[in-house]
Amino acid sequence: MATAKKAVARKAPIKRAAAPVVEVRHDRVDWRSLYVYAVCLITLLVVLFSTVSLINSIMNAVFPDPAYIDIYAKPENAPSAALLAQQEHDNQVRAFKSIFTTFTTIAIAGPLYLYHWKTARKINN
Repeated sequence: MATAKKAVARKAPIKRAAAPVVEVRHDRVDWRSLYVYAVCLITLLVVLFSTVSLINSIMNAVFPDPAYIDIYAKPENAPSAALLAQQEHDNQVRAFKSIFTTFTTIAIAGPLYLYHWKTARKINN
C-alpha cells in the first residue's frame, strides 16, 4: 500500500494592528535628582550667607567697634585708656577670627556646590 503524504496546510500569519504609541509618564519622583538639587540649594545658601559674613568681618577688621563706654558712670569709675585700647584690639582680633571661619566655610561649601551642580546637569542631559 502506498502511503500518501498529506499536505500540511499552513496558516497565513495573522496581521495585527500596530500597537498605539503610548506616551510614558513618569509619575514617580526621581530621588537622585531631588537630592542633588537639594544639596545645591543648601550649599549655595551657605556660600551666599558666608560671603555676606565675610564682607561684614572684613569691615569689622578694618573699622573695629569702639570700646564700650558707659555714659552714666561716674568719672572715678571710668575705664582707663589702656583698657579701652585693649577692648578695641580684642574686637579686631575677633573680626580676623571670623574672617578665617567664613573663608573656610566658603572654601568647603563652594566646591561641594560646584560638584553637585555639575552632577545635576549630567542627570538632565
